[in-house]
Amino acid sequence: MNTFAKRSPAPLLALIVLLASFSAGQAINNPEELVSAAIRNQIADTSQPQLFAWKERKHRGARIETQSVVETPDGTLSRVTLIDNRPLTPEQRAAEEQRVRRMSDPAQMRRARKDREEDDERTRHLLATIPDAFHFTVLSTSTAENGHRLVRMAFTPRPDFRPPNREAAVFTGMRGEMVVDEAAKRLVRIDGTLFKDVNFGWGILGKLYSGGRFLIEQQEVTPTHWEATRSVLHFDGKALFIKPIHVDEDEFAWDFKQVPPMSVAQAVRYLASSSQSQPSASLAP
Repeated sequence: MNTFAKRSPAPLLALIVLLASFSAGQAINNPEELVSAAIRNQIADTSQPQLFAWKERKHRGARIETQSVVETPDGTLSRVTLIDNRPLTPEQRAAEEQRVRRMSDPAQMRRARKDREEDDERTRHLLATIPDAFHFTVLSTSTAENGHRLVRMAFTPRPDFRPPNREAAVFTGMRGEMVVDEAAKRLVRIDGTLFKDVNFGWGILGKLYSGGRFLIEQQEVTPTHWEATRSVLHFDGKALFIKPIHVDEDEFAWDFKQVPPMSVAQAVRYLASSSQSQPSASLAP
């Protein structure tokens, strides 16, 4: 599973995926080596053939959706179980049944899988630019409940960085802080902002405005795998001169469970069963 690749439009999607999957840790006195090692760990993690099911709550403007999600070898499926923290009405349940049937169609699954593979490839290219794109500074350390040392770092764009593609151009306008688990060499939290407008294709293809923000948190779900549990994304801009870009999302994921490979039909039945035992949103973390 590609960490966080399941939740999000390129080039912004690739950016989100990248930031969601960023991890760190090695020698504090050499932040650049720390980040390079973290990238290698993340790529190794996302290449592991592990499948998971989990719960997810998404804020989309004024609407809140709670979903059950499951991965299969053919792709990821989800079922909405609560809307605005309330059970679905009969009309909403009927609409959701239609959506699940449509998304589980083999042709639709193949298209979604192809899109995911393309997103993964973009993410790998972006990951490779990180050591050249940013300067990292250790700010402080603390101790987590599990005894691991947490390292808080600042990241700022290198003034001599030359983006190799238009997706990587967004790095020229980002700065923020991250917290990493040094022992696990993984990201715990990253909070960043766009401190200036960023153009894509000299402003012809698009622009993201200053003030955009992202917040990503991760946690260990197996001894060899971490997952994004929280993401807050807020970006505004324009594409092709006039088309507005507006991303305003707040997502929380919990109750990760490793699952065996399922067929699509088995996954649909799994979601139907798990939705019947879906806890009240008030009980979610």
